[in-house]
Amino acid sequence: MFPRLTIGFIVLSGAIAVAACSSYGAGTTVNVGPNFPSMTLYAANSNQNAISIYDKGQKTGTGPSFEIGGASTTLNGPQYLAFDSSQNLWVTNYNPATNGALLVEISALATGNVIPLQSAAFAGHLRGIAISAKSPKGAKLMVVSDVIPTQKYPSQILLFTEGNTVPYQSIAGPKPGLNVPGGVALDSSNRIYVTNVQGASVQQFVLPKPTPTPSGTPSPTPSPSPTPSGSPSPSPTPSPTPTPINITARITISGPNTGVVTPTGVAVDDTGNIYISDEGKLGVKYSASILIFPPQQQKGHVTSPPLRKISGSKTLLTTPTDVKVDTKAGLIYVADSSSVLVFDIKAGGRGNTNVAPVATYKSPGAITGLGLVP
Repeated sequence: MFPRLTIGFIVLSGAIAVAACSSYGAGTTVNVGPNFPSMTLYAANSNQNAISIYDKGQKTGTGPSFEIGGASTTLNGPQYLAFDSSQNLWVTNYNPATNGALLVEISALATGNVIPLQSAAFAGHLRGIAISAKSPKGAKLMVVSDVIPTQKYPSQILLFTEGNTVPYQSIAGPKPGLNVPGGVALDSSNRIYVTNVQGASVQQFVLPKPTPTPSGTPSPTPSPSPTPSGSPSPSPTPSPTPTPINITARITISGPNTGVVTPTGVAVDDTGNIYISDEGKLGVKYSASILIFPPQQQKGHVTSPPLRKISGSKTLLTTPTDVKVDTKAGLIYVADSSSVLVFDIKAGGRGNTNVAPVATYKSPGAITGLGLVP
């Protein structure tokens, strides 16, 4: 079941620790998997500290064909997954026992006990992650949801340029109205979608222009004038932390007619349709669902029912935590407990909400997040 967080637990103060890269050590097993094709399915096993990999179109009822796991991976309570333009895997991690949060980058095609390309420590509870598939202007965008209870406004969305583990900005403050953000998604225009697990809502944010400039190509620093002998050189002034972007959501989906109760994951397909995994009401049987909303053109508060809905006893949905969509194959993937449920993308609708999955995949652990190779 997706954790129903409160803001009372204790975490390290501050926002970010310095990123650290690992090096190869004794006993490390590094394997390179096959050339995993586009839309290969990955699943984060939070209580196994591992990532399961499923062959595309494998037989229903089977388990993963490959796995990423072991001490060298630094995986520690993996939560959600995303792939960058190089097909490297990015994983958010949170261990409630230690309040430790990590953002880990793993090389494309890696399997086994692999050394990460980057592993950066954070304060708070890292959760959803998404990386833009397209970049109309400037650098590609990566967004991560986070909760830091020690802050005045604990819920925030961290903004990164692709490939970096230090955020250049965040969305936080009173105007966003974030309330324990969970899964996040980006559409082709880099609009950000976020689920508010304790806010019973899904929001869309549009970043103010300009698009962030790619990092890694700083302007050259002029050479300093020689310092007279005996006089100490002045210490450089540290760069200030950017003020969070305090913006109102462009769209908010909420209200009893929408069916949004405990939203956990969100995805946007190629045509702009919005898919939401929702755990429903605590203790109410068969209230978990997948909600499908059409593209939203108007700003404001969406209170209308979804275009389609998948729920009921046949669906096997109990506590869904993430959703991903393969538009070309016409499939919806849902992380639910220790299984991945696969539905026909056309499933749901009036009189057809209680539909069985077309396939199920087993997991050795509790699945939280899913990823599809771009």
